[in-house]
Amino acid sequence: MAVLEILTAPHPNLEVKTRPVDEAEFGPALQKLCSDMAETMYAAPGVGLAGPQVGDTRQIIVLDPGEKEERGRRFFTLINPAILEKSRETIQWNETCLSVPDLECDTTRARRIRMGWRNPDGSRHEGWFEEYEAVIVQHELDHLAGTVLLDRVSLFKRSRYLKKVRARAQRERALAGPG
Repeated sequence: MAVLEILTAPHPNLEVKTRPVDEAEFGPALQKLCSDMAETMYAAPGVGLAGPQVGDTRQIIVLDPGEKEERGRRFFTLINPAILEKSRETIQWNETCLSVPDLECDTTRARRIRMGWRNPDGSRHEGWFEEYEAVIVQHELDHLAGTVLLDRVSLFKRSRYLKKVRARAQRERALAGPG
């Protein structure tokens, strides 16, 4: 397994709408990528990670909403995930994102969702996600649609954030020196 690079906003790959994993792509190579994504998520540390965040434009999500000491008990790999049903009742959540470091955003999400997905071996699954787990899944689904947390904040907050990112990048280039 390997820890992959997590792309950060405003990287253009984060704006790409993903494609489904094709039938021929299920198997060992996909399983390895999902294992690498899980290792990357845990190392970050995070509770969810989507394909675009590591430069893969397929519909792949890994998540583990468990507390640190419970990691692995509620681990999911969702390939070609789809919301089959969602509650009208919503939940407010203060979200963060590995691809948008140092930004928090209050969001409104469905409190409960029923999902359909496949595992890396191709097997099909359905299940309900509630509260915190539902928030994580919906956040990662945003990534599959080319939306990052930065797209959910005001234009002012977005502009301020991107200005800080550009300034930080300029400082890092200056410290690195020529060539």
